[in-house]
Amino acid sequence: MASIESSTILMIELLSLEHKQADYQIEVGLTRNVGYERCMLTIDEFTYEQLNALGPFSGERMRLSLYPKWDPFRNSYYSTLIIMNKAFSETLYFACSEYYVSQLLQLKQQDYPHAEEERVVQTMLPSIEPVRRQSRKKSNRIGKATLQCIMFTCLVLVLSLRMDGQLMDSAEALKDPVRGSSSEQIEPILSLPLVPDAQTVLINNQQDEPTPEPSEPPQEQIKTYEEIELTENKYEYSLPKGYVALSFDDGPSKYTKEIVDILVEHEVAATFLFVGNKVAHNVEAVKYASEHRMSIGSHSWDHSKMTDNGDEQNRNNLAKANQALEQIIQSPITVFRPPYGAINKKLAAKVTEQQMKVLLWNRDSEDWKVKSPEDILQYVHHTDPSGGVYLFHEKKITVEALPAIIKYFQEKNMKFVIFK
Repeated sequence: MASIESSTILMIELLSLEHKQADYQIEVGLTRNVGYERCMLTIDEFTYEQLNALGPFSGERMRLSLYPKWDPFRNSYYSTLIIMNKAFSETLYFACSEYYVSQLLQLKQQDYPHAEEERVVQTMLPSIEPVRRQSRKKSNRIGKATLQCIMFTCLVLVLSLRMDGQLMDSAEALKDPVRGSSSEQIEPILSLPLVPDAQTVLINNQQDEPTPEPSEPPQEQIKTYEEIELTENKYEYSLPKGYVALSFDDGPSKYTKEIVDILVEHEVAATFLFVGNKVAHNVEAVKYASEHRMSIGSHSWDHSKMTDNGDEQNRNNLAKANQALEQIIQSPITVFRPPYGAINKKLAAKVTEQQMKVLLWNRDSEDWKVKSPEDILQYVHHTDPSGGVYLFHEKKITVEALPAIIKYFQEKNMKFVIFK
């Protein structure tokens, strides 16, 4: 499947603040689906002072939000800066100007799909035929009622023809149950064993019926989601219009089975990115997700920032996580999501050596820091789900919000996909 986005920004990190004469600049690191780069942005004095007031900074990773928001009460824009290190993460808020918002918008202008590439994508992802449950149930009810009428008619016919002794006992047995409504008559008659003559009449009647059209496959054989195989040299898979993907990080956990049950109940699937050192304590959770046809990938062995590691350390990290998962699900691990979304060419090369492909995201729910399921739903309702690869985590509030999230996507007629 071809990507429909030439260069999608997935994450912006603040690297430095600079004041040069009349210019105010920030150096940022851009993680795109095609790689990583650094660039300088010119900002206004107001936004510079707001960011500078959040310091001093001491070498932590600083992640800027891609989505500034408008505050109608203060009549101004505001955004967030997430400071992260191995021990903690902290979200700081700062006011920003309309000019700063426009600078971010210019960075994201490449996020829009090219029409020619979109046609290629859509040919690789055929539409799924909807499961017509209502019509199937209706036809089943009609067929059942017809069968009951035929059986009842046949039995009455046989009883009327053979009242000379052989069926007299059976007729006497039916004498009391047949009193009442027609629906009461059918049930006790069907509970009696069919005599040979009645079976013969029933078979002949079935043969006289016109040959039915080929029926739909059983429901359990129909997938209401699609599988997408990732391509190499891409850090994130861009979905075409009308498709959405759910992904869950940082498991396996005590919530894995509950998440899987919700997905199965709603007849969709998701991609789970598991941390290797958690597997030994949650073997059944991994097995449960695999048995229910969820896609399972690696989220490293220890959730460390792997771009800070050496090549050999990363090779061992990836191999150790894969071994822990593969001995449970009995199939190769082919999908990898780097912790914190941190990826560079050296790490990508090690991932390729392990016969895996990198999967990032383009919709971040930030459910790891919110306080309620409603906060997650508010984010989902204020983003366009079409083409979205959503990042969630195995948390209690995410589990509570998940049924409503799925229902919202289904109401938007989104087609669900998992990654292989």
